[in-house]
Parts: sequence; structure tokens; C-alpha cells
Amino acid sequence: MRILASIKNIFNKLIQKSTQIHHEPINKISIVILIFIDIFVLMNVFSGLWSISAWPLTPSEEFPCYAPYEKYQTDKRKGTFDFNASTIENTVNEIKYINSFASNSQKLGNPSNLCAEYAQLDKEIASAENIQLKKNIDIDRNKISSLNQENQTLQRQYDSSLLEKIAGQSPQKSINIASSDQTKSKIDTNNEKIKKIKEQVKEKQTKLIKNPKSEAYLKALNDGGKYSKIKSAYQSANFWHPNKILLLQILFLLPLIVISYVWHTVSSRKNKGLQSLLSWHLLLIFCIPLLIKFFEFIQFGNIVNTVLLSITAFLGGLLFVASYGLILIIPLFGFGLIKFLQAFIFNSRIQARNRIQKVHCIRCNSKLRLGDEFCPFCGFEQYVDCANCHQKTYKLANFCNICGHPQENSP
Repeated sequence: MRILASIKNIFNKLIQKSTQIHHEPINKISIVILIFIDIFVLMNVFSGLWSISAWPLTPSEEFPCYAPYEKYQTDKRKGTFDFNASTIENTVNEIKYINSFASNSQKLGNPSNLCAEYAQLDKEIASAENIQLKKNIDIDRNKISSLNQENQTLQRQYDSSLLEKIAGQSPQKSINIASSDQTKSKIDTNNEKIKKIKEQVKEKQTKLIKNPKSEAYLKALNDGGKYSKIKSAYQSANFWHPNKILLLQILFLLPLIVISYVWHTVSSRKNKGLQSLLSWHLLLIFCIPLLIKFFEFIQFGNIVNTVLLSITAFLGGLLFVASYGLILIIPLFGFGLIKFLQAFIFNSRIQARNRIQKVHCIRCNSKLRLGDEFCPFCGFEQYVDCANCHQKTYKLANFCNICGHPQENSP
């Protein structure tokens, strides 16, 4: 119940602090303007978070050779003629359009040295000779495709002509231009052409993979030891990448939070109500993404998941025990956050101490004359009777300024 009361108290103070200047509610138009400002700033904050998330190299950009190694090493056809030929063909075709190893000065980090050898071999694959061979192979395959399509049409005509012949229909009444024998002959001729073209394709593929640069490329992909190192490094980078992004996002948000907090503190001390209200809204807006990222990290972060998996493994696979831990983390964090807000953000005694020293109103921070019992701006009574000496002493002070007795008064 005490925690619920604290949450309710903080929520009410948040509403009051976000909609009042000197404890006076602001007009509805000003509230609408503030909401539009909040939305605009929040959108730009998330835009900045997205931009900084794209700043570091992704694991695929840091290890551009991982995907080719992974594809080659895990394929069951590894080492076969057809697979080697398709690997070289695909590589040549890709390099014609993109350069995976082009440096990006806008990114944080550089491609791994583990991929340096592969990068060089990858570039050398796209030689003029290999590109021409690939082009010729594509031309031959297009011819095969055209002949196959023609054969499909001829096969339908042949089936129709054959049925007509079996039925004893006169050739003059046939719906087909050629007879079944002529159609069958044409299909056989096309099949011979397809066979010869396929042989030509295989010869060109043989020439393609027998190229010294292609052989060196395939030899590199077939290196299991190198693949193991690249895979291990890639998995490590893949594990730490989201945590790097989270760190950069926190570093992006912290200056904004600190600036808005300092601005709010100074403007509150100097009794600048509008600046205090605006800086308070900015402080809330900058804290919202930070809280979202924290809860994302707790719920989905791979470090947290790794710790939980380690705990479950240690406890013999009792997953519910790890769930208990995760359930407890959030309430504990919430309790700590409430304590922090009560101690630093909404601590009226800390505010009162500074305002009493400057002879300002304890509630609205307006300048007072020495000895004023009530604030002429908000009507707040500044003094309370001491429980020990029964003399007037400041509200919210820790001790009586007459007898030094500890005070337990409230606003």
C-alpha cells in the first residue's frame, strides 16, 4: 500500500509539475502547444536514436566474407563440380553490381582483417575473362530455355496430331500445321541442340573454375579452419552489436537529459516559471526513450538472456526460477526509481532549503520580504509552530531555527 501511495503521489506531482507555473494551472492553448512540442521533440529523439543505431558497422558489414563462407561450408553439395561452378558464377554476377568491401567513411569501424584475403580474391574473380565466360554461359542458358519452351509447344502439337492419327482423321482436317512425324522430328532436333549447348556450357564452366583466380577463391572457401575463426568472430560481433547500439543510444540521450536537468534546476532556482515548465517537459521527453531502452534490454537483451540461461543451466534447467528472477527485477527497479524521484526530483525539503536561504517562497519560489508569513503570490504559509519551543520556524526545514529541535512537519 505504501508503494502504491508513493506511486500515486509521484503521478499527481508529475501532472501538477507538467501543467502549472508557480502552482497555477496554465491555459488549455498552452497545454496544446506543449503537447505539440513534446511530440515533435520525441519524434526527433527517436529519429536520432535510429540514426545513431545505424552508425556502427553491422556484423555482416564487419565480416562481409562470413555469408559466402557459411553458404559454401554448410551446403551438402560442397566440392562438387556443379556447386563450384554456381559459386563462381554467382560471385562474378554479384561483383558486377555491388562492391561488398567498399569502405564506408560514414560508419564506425572497419571490415575485419579476417576477410582481407577473401576481399582480394573476391575482387580478382571479376576479371574480364570470367565476366565474358559468365556472359556466354547466360546466353547459352537463354538458348536452352527458348528451345525448351519451343519443345513444350511442339509436344502439345505432337500429342494432338498423334491422337488425330490414332483416330484415323484425315491430315487435311487436322488443326495442326505439321504432322505428328514432322513435329516429333523437330522435337528430336531441338533436344540434340539442347544437348550440345549443355556440353558447351559445361566446357565454359570448366574453364571458369579452372581459372587460377577461381581455384584460389574456391580453395579459400574450402578452408575449414579459416571458416571456424570467421564464424567465431562473427558470432561474437553479432552478440555484442545490439549492446554497442544500446551504449551509443545512452550516450546520445545522456547529454540531452543532463542539459535539460541543469536548465530546469537553474530556471526553478531563478523563479523562471515558463522556462522551468518547458525544461521539465524536455527532461521527461528525454527520459522516456531511456526507460524504453532499459526495459527492452531487461526483457530482450542478449546479456540478460545469457545470464538467465546460465542460471537455468546451473539449476538443472529449472526455467521457472529464472522467470522468478526476471519478475523481481522490474519491481525492484521500479522501487529504486520511485526512491530516486522522491529523493532528488520531488524532494520538497531540498527545494525548501535553497529557497529559505534566498528568502523565497517555499512553494512557488517567489521573492519574499524577510519575515513574511504568507506568500503574496500563492498564499502559502511559510512557518509552523515548533513542537518543542512552540516558536515560529520554517516549514520543511529539518531543524527548528530557534531551538534546533528536529522537525517532522509536512507541506
